[in-house]
Amino acid sequence: MKKRDAQAKYPIRAVVRLTGIGLDTLRAWERRHRAVTPARDDRGRMYTDGDVRRLRLLKETVDAGHAIGRVAGLSTADLEALVATHAKNAPRAPRPADVAADVDLATLSNALKRFDAAAIEATIGRAAAMLTPPELLRQVVVPALKEVGDAWHDKRATVAHEHLLSTVVRNVLGSLLRLHRHAEAPVRLLFATPSGEPHELGTLAAAMLAASGGLDAVFLGAEVPVADMIAAAAAAEADVVVLGVTAAEAPDAIGRDVTAIAHGLQPDTELWFGGPWAGRIAHGLGARVLVVESYDLLQEHLARIGARW
Repeated sequence: MKKRDAQAKYPIRAVVRLTGIGLDTLRAWERRHRAVTPARDDRGRMYTDGDVRRLRLLKETVDAGHAIGRVAGLSTADLEALVATHAKNAPRAPRPADVAADVDLATLSNALKRFDAAAIEATIGRAAAMLTPPELLRQVVVPALKEVGDAWHDKRATVAHEHLLSTVVRNVLGSLLRLHRHAEAPVRLLFATPSGEPHELGTLAAAMLAASGGLDAVFLGAEVPVADMIAAAAAAEADVVVLGVTAAEAPDAIGRDVTAIAHGLQPDTELWFGGPWAGRIAHGLGARVLVVESYDLLQEHLARIGARW
């Protein structure tokens, strides 16, 4: 049995942002229906990842038409089954998510010009509450990062702007990764970048996408050495190792590392290599490496091994 990671703690206002439940509503659910029982410290209520997960499930069931008084006493497993039944039998009505994303991008751009970190985080947090994880990546995160990258290239923005947005996005993606983590998911994936690739944001986003689909996604960070990657995969009994690269700053060295990792993994461990340069760097490894050059393709392969959104 896989060990359960220690759960992070969130104050009530962070839970409001992560779940989309209003502050007054959340307090009423706790007081009247004991929906969750948060711990308390000198800062007030503190919630675990499990609490946040349960509250999101409760919100989905209430949004689907159930009374909170009837579902608050259900176990988390029963809530998951209820949400899954609604998703299968009563698909959500179309919603103007693309319009919401456009508004968020405009708000993000204005906040970034002012270096308003709080506004950036609030805007991305609202988008995370409104959109599914795949939608969040496609409609907000990827376009926003591309926009600030293009602005830096055209000298309409500075490195400081890019770093600020990356920092906030990294924090939000990390929170979502923890939120969606399942203690006993059927498939375990390790995510990292190889030595020579310091940019881990795209790989973190891929890990969050996998976790939101119900898989066990473990994010190891940037520039993991070959020997450590192979050892980690063996110790974790990983089903899949996912390596990401965003640029070809050292393509030959990265290619050698990917080759060494491919040869060092157990034969039944899949190796996926993602990012815009993945195909060029891993071209000599044939079928041993699965090249995943976009989030759409990644989502297809995650679905193949059991992910469901």
